Amino acid sequence: MDEVATADPGVARRWLEAFYPGYRPEESNSHRGFGFRSRHVRVGSGSLARLRYSLSADNNVVLSDVLVVVQPDDGGMKVSLGRHEDVVLPGSPVLLPAHQVVSVLWADTVADCVSVQTADVERVAVETTGLVGTALRFTGHRPMSPVLGRRWSDAVRRVVNVLVGHPEVAAAPLVASALTQRLARAVLETFPSTTLVSHRRLPPDHATPAVVRRAIEHIEANAQREMTLTEIADAAGSGARGLQASFLRHRDTTPTAFAERVRMARAHRDLVDTDPGGSDSVPTIAARWGFANHRRFAAAYRETYGRLPDETLRR
Repeated sequence: MDEVATADPGVARRWLEAFYPGYRPEESNSHRGFGFRSRHVRVGSGSLARLRYSLSADNNVVLSDVLVVVQPDDGGMKVSLGRHEDVVLPGSPVLLPAHQVVSVLWADTVADCVSVQTADVERVAVETTGLVGTALRFTGHRPMSPVLGRRWSDAVRRVVNVLVGHPEVAAAPLVASALTQRLARAVLETFPSTTLVSHRRLPPDHATPAVVRRAIEHIEANAQREMTLTEIADAAGSGARGLQASFLRHRDTTPTAFAERVRMARAHRDLVDTDPGGSDSVPTIAARWGFANHRRFAAAYRETYGRLPDETLRR
């Protein structure tokens, strides 16, 4: 976790420009009594930050490879996107989309900022809706409903709980990838975009069992690292949505669920092979195979193997 606290507006400006390319704050009041504080942590290819900025700043933001969701906890904030202008109340998230000019006015603000790579959001959009990645465009900067706004907050809170409560778990590559995908999916589910008008029905299943078999072979050979649905489909010689339909037809599951099943089996193998007096713990082994939440892992493990993972480790 990176932390910075400064009374120098220049230091604060350079920090903001480094972490949010395209952000150009232009202070509009006195520097007297200035204060800036940030706590910043990486989440896979994205990041979470909590900012405290004491000045008033009015600027245009043009983000390129990243989009940012800002949720103020205190202070004033106003955002303009095209003809839409909104005063953002504390507790309400607002999207600063990539490749669009957004005007932001904030004054003595405390806010949580979530950044996600546009490539991750576009990939999730392609895999879930079949929408061409370059066609993805956000059409509004506020949640589609208050309920979705609260769900966004809940999703961020769950990610923060892992990052802060279990940093050793969050550092595992598969867990970091899962958290990144969770945030990307939450962005798509919360804010209005062109995915709403995409064709959501799964296509007819023309894939043969051989395609599913090739996908399974790829999953089993690469279970120790991050795999996207697009990658698995490419290895199998199919499209992502077609592979989804094929798995449902021939295996009564999805590629993602099958990959989780394989990783559960690998975690079970490690629990069996690990010396109970060694340094590896159940959370460490679970995180190695992409399971961030120890309680959920334990529940899923017991459902699969009929006992808790601790019991396997202490055998």
